[in-house]
Amino acid sequence: MIVIADANVLIDLGLVNGLGVLTQLAQVEVLDVVFNECTAPSQLQDLIISVGIQKIEVTIDWLLASRQYQQGELSSPDALCLYYAKTFECGLITNDKPLRKASQQQGIEIHGTLWIIRQAYEQKILSSNELCKWISTLVKLDRRMPAQEVGKLRDLMGC
Repeated sequence: MIVIADANVLIDLGLVNGLGVLTQLAQVEVLDVVFNECTAPSQLQDLIISVGIQKIEVTIDWLLASRQYQQGELSSPDALCLYYAKTFECGLITNDKPLRKASQQQGIEIHGTLWIIRQAYEQKILSSNELCKWISTLVKLDRRMPAQEVGKLRDLMGC
């Protein structure tokens, strides 16, 4: 599966040193405009490239075509991610609620940070102890994760 990654998930994974897990789950691409948003934690852009996430250069044609999706709360990079996922038939990794909603309406497969953690657990990529630490770190840093889903995942992994 090829997925296009949004900045919020890349930042989450950067905070827990987990970008390598994402690339074990899927072939991952990031649009250059999204890549440019990934400035924290420090050296995140270097880490993104080092784990094999492919940076895709946005064309002016894509930018123009993506405007049809730029409604409501969707930013220009969000609309580009939606356009890219729809056009190139790939999944989308994001925690952004408006982007998730718009993508669902377009029939795009969507996942987020909690899905990545669950897959890492189910596929035994990392121990439940390590993944529980990820959740604790992300919750402490007030990252976008629904409390009910976090609770279910903690129960599943025995956190």
